[in-house]
Amino acid sequence: MKKKDEKAYFNDHWEQMLTHFKAFIKTDDQEDLHLFRVQVKKMRAMLELLDADSSKHHLSQDFKPVRKIFKHCGEIRTAYIHLQLGIHYQFKNEEFLMGQLHEIEKGTSEVKQLERKYLKTIKIANNKIDDDLKSVDNDVILKFYKAKLVQISVVLANLQFNDELHNARKQIKILMYNRKIARKALEGRLEIDNNYLDKLQGRIGDWHDNVLALELFSAPELNYSPVITKIKRQNTRLKRSIAVLAQDFEKKATLTEALS
Repeated sequence: MKKKDEKAYFNDHWEQMLTHFKAFIKTDDQEDLHLFRVQVKKMRAMLELLDADSSKHHLSQDFKPVRKIFKHCGEIRTAYIHLQLGIHYQFKNEEFLMGQLHEIEKGTSEVKQLERKYLKTIKIANNKIDDDLKSVDNDVILKFYKAKLVQISVVLANLQFNDELHNARKQIKILMYNRKIARKALEGRLEIDNNYLDKLQGRIGDWHDNVLALELFSAPELNYSPVITKIKRQNTRLKRSIAVLAQDFEKKATLTEALS
């Protein structure tokens, strides 16, 4: 993969990340907050791929300060999701709903107060990573994809509905986030079925969201039985669907026999 292609991809995604962060600061729009966090995940996935060709300084290390901002914003996002769950399940507990709204407003205010510091942090990280970008050999990219596929298949072959499955979803998303930058390196050597991967990670994501909702509404201070029953039924259906999708993962995930 040529360095100029890497740089163009890197600059494009970094600019999108920065644009969504600034937009959230300006408008408080939750969609911009969500898209900022998605771009951070895409950047992290790209840097993990680029680091596969280095045994010394890792670009991911330079990105850690941005991930701290990501985590801070995640607290706002969590409160927003809790609020939306309450509304979706018609949970008429004013104290709970107002509490989540308070957390959103408080977190947003904190991020706004730290705007200058955070923008400076993002700029410094950008400069460091930009200086250290280097071309990555196509064979390294191929090896990276094969290793990820094997790693995921091991988890899915012994399917357990726990954190390992959630982590497997993260690995699937790393492959998907990098598909554009890796396309030329994989062409004719390893053809990924992105539609299958997207469907599988989406279903696992729905299951994980359900688990979090179940934890939320099962908490002693809430213990909302009607919602708990409904979520458990949904969970059963999702588990069955994931089990079917996860069977023969390697075969379904690739359209060429290039794993061996």
